[in-house]
Amino acid sequence: MGISANLFVNQKGTTTALKQPKEIGYYSRNQTEEYLVSDDINLRYYYLPDQEIEHGIDLSAGASKFRDVAKDFKDRCSLKGLLDTLMEYEKKKNKKSNVDIITFRGIMSKLIRASMEPPNFNKVDLRIVSYDGQLFIKDVSDYNAATNESNSSGVNSRQQAGTSRQQIDTYTGYKFEGIATLDKPLPYVEREVIEKRPRKILNNGDEYITVVRTGVGECKVVLGAEIDCIFDFKEEGKDNLKHYTELKCSSQISTTNDVRRFEKKMFRAWLQCFLVGVPRVIYGFRDDQYMLKTVEEFSTEEIPVIIKANNPTLGQSCLDAIKWYGLFTDWLLKIIPREQSGNIRAYRLVYENNHLRLSEIEEQDGEYSRYVLEDGILTPEFKEWRESLRVPSEETPKAD
Repeated sequence: MGISANLFVNQKGTTTALKQPKEIGYYSRNQTEEYLVSDDINLRYYYLPDQEIEHGIDLSAGASKFRDVAKDFKDRCSLKGLLDTLMEYEKKKNKKSNVDIITFRGIMSKLIRASMEPPNFNKVDLRIVSYDGQLFIKDVSDYNAATNESNSSGVNSRQQAGTSRQQIDTYTGYKFEGIATLDKPLPYVEREVIEKRPRKILNNGDEYITVVRTGVGECKVVLGAEIDCIFDFKEEGKDNLKHYTELKCSSQISTTNDVRRFEKKMFRAWLQCFLVGVPRVIYGFRDDQYMLKTVEEFSTEEIPVIIKANNPTLGQSCLDAIKWYGLFTDWLLKIIPREQSGNIRAYRLVYENNHLRLSEIEEQDGEYSRYVLEDGILTPEFKEWRESLRVPSEETPKAD
């Protein structure tokens, strides 16, 4: 019988030791589902002068023309770009990276938030494969259940019922990114391009993803994370985490309830940025008519202080999140065997009621072939690369 285990989310961890995030690579994904390693073609640059806001920016403009290309992707949660980037990094060093877990920031964020959000609000439906001494984790949630972490819930402009208010609320996030960024540094952009930003048709297919090595406690992690833009400039050939920025859009704050809702949004934004070392969040605030009214910048490291000053209970959640991060990663590493071999074992990890439930996918299971024998998570190229590192030699290189 396969492995099965539960982790109750009310447990409290003690680990607060964190590893400094370090960028080890990046890639771009385009509208045709291509993954371009070490290509920053989809990296954006922040530029939104005050006078543009004063002239009035309608964040709902163009919602009916939004191109929801991600819904047609063959595998929109694919690890291919992440694995290809990790493989390129390892080839430069000619050795396997010394890490325990490889996944996306959004998945790690979901798992952390499971300790403070119910499963109907935070759907966790993951598949894990244990291979070559490491765990590779993929989100297999339905498209409509995607969280706002990845900005991939989409706005389907093709629905016959038209564009709902909820869809427009989602769209304003894309719109804010569209009007606040450029595809090149400002000196290389023509004035005409800047002026046409409000009329640009947007899509959810183009992304720029950083690949970061980080960790908590004894667990070493590689995370892929979508980056909204560069705040100032990019340093070629260097770690650019300090230059990256998260962009968010929210309704204006008028009531006490608005304050509480925004504090929860800030916590999630902090968690996103904290996990991969993004140092700032820029919020655009809209009124009830979706007009952009103000823009405010927050330092990631100051957000817990801001939250705690207004809401001590929620402020404690930042520290609790780190402790839970350490607890559940340690649990995964202890429960799931990690053989230093080419053997693959697959598992389900779901969030039910008050616990995370892990169960092994056995040979008679309908998903076994996809995740163990085929490329449901691991690509043939990545497995071939790792197999090449196991070819006997006079001296086996140490892991990075």
